[in-house]
Amino acid sequence: MSDADAVLTAAEPHRDAFTALARDVKAWARARGIDSAPCGGLPGLAWTVLAARTAHEAGHLPPLALLRHFFATWAAWDWREPVGPVRAAAPDSGGYGKSGDHTAATRPLTVLTPTAPVRSCTSQVTPAGRDLVSAELFRAWEILESAGDDTAVRTQLCAPPVLRERHAAWALAAVGPGPDEGRLRGRLLALLATLTEAGAPDAHIWPGPVTVGGRTGYAIGLGATPPDGPRLAEIGAEILRGIRDASLTPVGLPALRSGGDLAFAG
Repeated sequence: MSDADAVLTAAEPHRDAFTALARDVKAWARARGIDSAPCGGLPGLAWTVLAARTAHEAGHLPPLALLRHFFATWAAWDWREPVGPVRAAAPDSGGYGKSGDHTAATRPLTVLTPTAPVRSCTSQVTPAGRDLVSAELFRAWEILESAGDDTAVRTQLCAPPVLRERHAAWALAAVGPGPDEGRLRGRLLALLATLTEAGAPDAHIWPGPVTVGGRTGYAIGLGATPPDGPRLAEIGAEILRGIRDASLTPVGLPALRSGGDLAFAG
């Protein structure tokens, strides 16, 4: 609650503009699959902080121009510099943008929480995750630079990505029916780290569970250099150990698309 109050304060005197901007940005991030912290993306708090910064600086702009300003600002941002909301520093932190986490500046992408203890809410983002976020921000900026009418632009912004152009193969991390889905979700970042070590640094977990063959799981795009089936099985056995009937197996896009509400183009 304190973070939410601080973000609203940071957006002043343009609270209404901030509210509309944050709603649009979160819808875009969700549609493009970069909005889930457990899957290696940015949490809603991070997108809200970025929207509050934008509204504080340019909230006088009309909605579409403000949205364009948001994407122009963050597409061009040097992510070696941590981002904190306006007036977010703790009283004893020594000033704006300071963080008690001294590793923040060495991480691929850092957005700081609005209230003390000031800390990163994006420590789960990998270098490949940062590159994906940057690419999506640039794509959105380019769309808005050639903007047509409001409805057409928003439709194009939130069009599903064509992920077959990004990933050479897919896997499904899945469990049987029951309460183990939460345990599986808690292992997703470990899976992502191990896939990176196995030679797939651009692997990407698509947010939101799918059900394939009676099993619930998460679709994982394996990037340009996917591990083979035996290596995937080894990774699954290592990272998912202790979760009953859990597995990591290769899967085709048609099976994924027929198994759940996957909002991407095959």
